[in-house]
Amino acid sequence: MNKFRDQLLNEPSTNFGGSAMADVKKLFITSSTNISGVLDSENDIILDGNFNGVLYSKKTIHITPTGIFRGVIICNDIKIEGEFEGSVFSLRVNLCKDSIVKGNVHCTIINTEMNQFVEANIKLLSLENAVFEASSADLFAQLKDIFNKNNKDNNYLNLFQERLNEVKPSTKFYHQTIYVAPTADTSTKDEAPETDASNN
Repeated sequence: MNKFRDQLLNEPSTNFGGSAMADVKKLFITSSTNISGVLDSENDIILDGNFNGVLYSKKTIHITPTGIFRGVIICNDIKIEGEFEGSVFSLRVNLCKDSIVKGNVHCTIINTEMNQFVEANIKLLSLENAVFEASSADLFAQLKDIFNKNNKDNNYLNLFQERLNEVKPSTKFYHQTIYVAPTADTSTKDEAPETDASNN
């Protein structure tokens, strides 16, 4: 039995040991899980369940179709397929089909698909901003004192939101409120030229 175990762990074609597991590290929050508080991870995070609070990752956060998030997210990349309500600070944001997004989105790049519900204040920030010179780790380092405080009244969320509001949007980008309804077809066509003009 020990020989068989050693063979599995050392076999390159298996995922039981070696570099295959070390290269890909992901934190899964299952659909049957409810979490409240602050989560700081070095790895990718996949949210299938419910999370209320502050979520931080140096890599990618994926809110799946069953995932529901309320609070603040800081990460390098975020993919939203489920429900999000709060504030997100990310280099790249992907809003997928049938996703629901409410709150504030701070990013440098945002990709959207058709048939999603977006009721959010979107700030596109230039890469020239000092916050984005390296990665989300820089932003987290600046705000770590807030995240480390155990505040039962969730005041750390309010403090963090105040810091977000202090970040000035670049003049190269536009600052607008976007609402996309699943059945919106004529209104989006009418607004398209206006959005293109503001980007220039």
